[in-house]
Amino acid sequence: MSLTTAQHDILVKYLKDVEIKHQEPFEEFYDHIATAIENDKPEDANTFLREVIQPSFGGVKGIKKIVLNQRKARTRMIWEKAIRVFFSFFGWPAIGIVMVSFILVQTSQNTLGSKFTLIASLILGLLLPLIVFAYGSISFYIDCKRSNKNYRNSDLNSSLMVLVHLPFTILNIVGNLIIPMIIGRDIFKIFILENIWLSTFFCAFTLLYGFTCLKLMKEQFIFKLEAI
Repeated sequence: MSLTTAQHDILVKYLKDVEIKHQEPFEEFYDHIATAIENDKPEDANTFLREVIQPSFGGVKGIKKIVLNQRKARTRMIWEKAIRVFFSFFGWPAIGIVMVSFILVQTSQNTLGSKFTLIASLILGLLLPLIVFAYGSISFYIDCKRSNKNYRNSDLNSSLMVLVHLPFTILNIVGNLIIPMIIGRDIFKIFILENIWLSTFFCAFTLLYGFTCLKLMKEQFIFKLEAI
């Protein structure tokens, strides 16, 4: 048995009314409540939602608390996964990626110069993941709109946005506030471009961070609500 059109519309309206707007919590609550409706076969879906489903979650506040807690847990899982993915590059056989990254960086520095290598690493390691993520988010929004989904964003996209955008925030703070106040931009540029090992490490780290972000975009972080 599946929900009737009327039951589906009532359930969708209810989820919108309690302001569940992202993909993961919307689909999780929809599947969970739809199963309860199918099992209980209530005569009035509206009454069932208000008098049975809603109290079982602790009311509207309880539902919003569950959504918030899951969002926090999902964000924590994403960051923990990011750390595991990043450090997994230093184990076998992924260590080969790290070695290749260092070799490419050193070769580029010797042939094309430190400045070019630094800029190229920033583009590949930071800008490329941001472009890929932006494209994916826009595509997700368009697909949801075309399919007449009842959401336009996801918790995963929101958390990944922070992860992808974080390096730009750090570079902006360091480059425009900390460095000018402490040592000056010109001195820092000379220091990092002439210190081969430091620039090599920075470039390789940037590339690995980019690989990590790109890999995380393929992951799924799904929770299941407990049965009523």
